[in-house]
Amino acid sequence: MRPVALPPRAIDASEERPARPAEPLDLSTESAVAPSLRGRSGDPGLASRLTQLEMNFRRLLACPPTKLEAADKAPAGPGVWVLTDSDLTTYYYVEACQTLRVAIPNLMRSSAARRGESIRPQLADHLGIPESRVAKYLSDHCVVRWLQMDDDAAHFAHFLIAV
Repeated sequence: MRPVALPPRAIDASEERPARPAEPLDLSTESAVAPSLRGRSGDPGLASRLTQLEMNFRRLLACPPTKLEAADKAPAGPGVWVLTDSDLTTYYYVEACQTLRVAIPNLMRSSAARRGESIRPQLADHLGIPESRVAKYLSDHCVVRWLQMDDDAAHFAHFLIAV
């Protein structure tokens, strides 16, 4: 049996407001299955983490684009780097690495990356060019930007991929 809601009545200032009965909960299958999601304002830890990731994302985008041939200017420490076209409109690849100065030039070499797989076949397929022309395309039309990070480089790279 559902409670009947009474119309509100005028309350004199000297009267105390009576406690209002709570609305009954709807426990249908739809509402019981749906998880409650908390946004940024509801979870301070999540809000802080997202703010940190956004700040690092802005820092990475503010880094100067560098031609792949000049990758020897990259720091020797760990970090995240992103491969884009020279117009900075298309993002091709993101990687977290232990040594930026080593990982970026590995892309230009014909050997496979340290993980044992090369991105060249996928890039050739995406661009619609033969794999033998990928190195020239990278050299002529691509740049890299990097952000040196001592901690959480892998998490940040995953965030960049998701974005």
